[in-house]
Amino acid sequence: MNQPVQLSQQAQQIVSEVDLLPGENILYSIQGDGFFLGSNPLAKAIASLQATITKLTGGHVRVFVFITNLRVLLIHSEAAFCGFRRLRAINAIALGSITEAGTGKETQWCCIHTRTVHIESKTQRYGLVIKKLDDRAQREFVRN
Repeated sequence: MNQPVQLSQQAQQIVSEVDLLPGENILYSIQGDGFFLGSNPLAKAIASLQATITKLTGGHVRVFVFITNLRVLLIHSEAAFCGFRRLRAINAIALGSITEAGTGKETQWCCIHTRTVHIESKTQRYGLVIKKLDDRAQREFVRN
């Protein structure tokens, strides 16, 4: 049986605001890039600038995917201007309604890599760009 995973401080903070079901354990977690959704190098540079400005003004944009033994949780958190504006969105998807999961890797200009993951349920497709995910971790995501 899979063992619960160690979460980063940001992930622990986000998951503390979610009510886990009795007996539910987080088995896998990844953090997505909330600023950038494609592979265009110019757009990636602009997204990096936006991320820096948001961080300097006391904000954040965080996207997490948590895979538990009972469901998949997609959590989106935004804050701007030291918490003046906040957003939390939580999608809980039953494991039985997951129809597809996959990953992708695109390279542009020979050195700018973009890794993506997607999950498709019976009614919705969710996709996100992942900041720090190597090939081994991508395979592990699909396996989980």
